[in-house]
Amino acid sequence: MKKIIVTAGLLFAINFMSAQEITPSDAVLFGTKQLNGTARFNAMGGSFGALGGDVSGIQINPAGSALSNYNTASFTGSYRWFKNDATFLGSKSSDKDGDLQATNAGGIFVFDNTSAKNALKKVTFGVVIGTDAVYDNSQYISGVNNQSIGNYFLGHANTGFNGQAVPTDLVKTQQGETITDLYAYLNSVANGFSAQQAMLGYQSYILNENGSNGYVSNVAPGTYNQSASVITSGYNGKLTANAGFDFNDRFYLGANINYHYLDFLKNASVYERNTSNAIENGVTEILFNNNTYTYGSGFSFNIGGLVNITNELRAGLSYESPTWYRVNDEFQQNVSTNYRVNSVQSTANVYPDVVTIYEKYTIKTPASFTGSLSYVFGKSALLNIDYTRKDYSKTEYKGGGFDNLNTFYNDQLKASNEIRVGGEYRIQRVSLRAGYRFVESPYKDTSIVGDINSISGGLGYSFGTARLDLGYTFTHQPMQSQLITSGLSDNAQIKTKLNNISLTYTVHF
Repeated sequence: MKKIIVTAGLLFAINFMSAQEITPSDAVLFGTKQLNGTARFNAMGGSFGALGGDVSGIQINPAGSALSNYNTASFTGSYRWFKNDATFLGSKSSDKDGDLQATNAGGIFVFDNTSAKNALKKVTFGVVIGTDAVYDNSQYISGVNNQSIGNYFLGHANTGFNGQAVPTDLVKTQQGETITDLYAYLNSVANGFSAQQAMLGYQSYILNENGSNGYVSNVAPGTYNQSASVITSGYNGKLTANAGFDFNDRFYLGANINYHYLDFLKNASVYERNTSNAIENGVTEILFNNNTYTYGSGFSFNIGGLVNITNELRAGLSYESPTWYRVNDEFQQNVSTNYRVNSVQSTANVYPDVVTIYEKYTIKTPASFTGSLSYVFGKSALLNIDYTRKDYSKTEYKGGGFDNLNTFYNDQLKASNEIRVGGEYRIQRVSLRAGYRFVESPYKDTSIVGDINSISGGLGYSFGTARLDLGYTFTHQPMQSQLITSGLSDNAQIKTKLNNISLTYTVHF
């Protein structure tokens, strides 16, 4: 069966609505950070809350910029590669890829107070542009199932109209009406998303009418070779403006204002083929494509403080506000089938050629608190420990039609605890670094998404007024993945392994 390549449609449905199918994982994804800082920051597991002096460190505690003694600028590039191992109904598959990214750049500018009597010793200003997360990823899942993905269309058709079946006049084209016209029209009716899914199923012969009782499946019985491919790309970027204040070289305060920009593209395809060749009637193959483009911007802020308890021991406390995103979704889908009537095979391609632009909505990701301790062993070594707590049950969608989603977050998500430990040992001009990061799953049921475990290491070389740093991180996280959002009871088990090598050039002036 020929695979249809989905491109931007010729007809844009600007009929705003809020009935799109958003999965709970979307907001969790947008609220979760990766290690995408400077190479030194990454090598130490992102553990920088009480250290300061690094452009990425001010993202943890904005008071850290006030520990800088010189103007600083840094530029970071990274190469990341991943492998996703999937197990679905006893079958194993994997997917892997890699890409080069410019992930971080920033500067800290120091203004010393020349008056020795003034408690305010210096003021610092910083600007950092970077990525909280990179979404370039792909998963491939395959296996043999006794449930058909046709159940997805059947469920929407029979219960998607306020618990009732979608009226048959909404799945059939009228005289002179095309599939494109009908799909676009359904954007303007109540429960339009479910009606669109029912229409796709009916027009592709996956569904048949069942009199006054709704619809029945026309998928041929048996077992099914199924596969799913999910390819994502994009980033969650952030521009940070920072100010820091040094009081008597003991107390430090800081604040950040953050502008966030979100760009996320998800291409999902699911394919099914009946394992039997001796089928006389019914659908034997299904290819279902869905493409979602999510984009928007947001705002957040940070405040933090540091105190030198002794010359060697420092403590820090910081707060990061929720991020308030204003988001758009654009959505496009199509379905193709092979079906048989009295053993004669035919093909149906239902391509509405419509890009649906949904009404803007708001996502509020949770706030977080971080406590930090660092200890400096003379001029040869240092150690830092960060503890962060973020309550994902506070995640919230606004804009209409999201009550069930918000209830899911309140019931199924919980506070996540994160621990980061990082150390550095200096041998003249060379610095050796290592780190560990643990992030607890935000789900009460940790089989949905498991804990993040990350180890890291790296080294740096100082040229005096400049430094070159190399960092490496390995991150592992298990999770579940669905072939399709509803209709199948079996999930694939995914083990994600992410490697990242980063290189940073830092100059002091």
